[in-house]
Amino acid sequence: MNIDELTIAAAAADDPKVQWLVRDLDADLTARYPDEPCTGGIHIHPGIRFLLAEAGGRPVGCCAVQPFPFPDTAAELKRMYVIPQARGRGVAARLLSEAERTATALGHTEMRLETAVHQPEAIALYTRAGYRLIANYPPYEDKRLSRCYAKPLPVPTAEGVNGATS
Repeated sequence: MNIDELTIAAAAADDPKVQWLVRDLDADLTARYPDEPCTGGIHIHPGIRFLLAEAGGRPVGCCAVQPFPFPDTAAELKRMYVIPQARGRGVAARLLSEAERTATALGHTEMRLETAVHQPEAIALYTRAGYRLIANYPPYEDKRLSRCYAKPLPVPTAEGVNGATS
């Protein structure tokens, strides 16, 4: 698998490649948390925007950005997953960066996410990317294994995000 050929593009939630990756994610979460039911799509908002990472035309990862379910300007990162064969090669960091750009372009000023204690690689990724631990938000406030994080996003200017032009 050549990660040098990595592409990340928007994809529909019902794209078969996204669905395959989400099924793999659910299986991974079930293995890590056998006593906790995997919620799968239960907290998915109709306004969700999936991103699909492919290397050499093969799906290697995905994530999604959705409006935060409470009235504010935050977005929530959902369904972040990279297949085991592509881990440790920067795919997750690139997906996260693209998710942040997507959220910023949609007018969101903060990205929030939920992960859990048996995902140390995810926690390390998020903290390296500048996310800070916050109080668990609904529906995770009573989930003892959940950890919630947030990061402010750049405010778009007339010239583009952080003054960059396209």
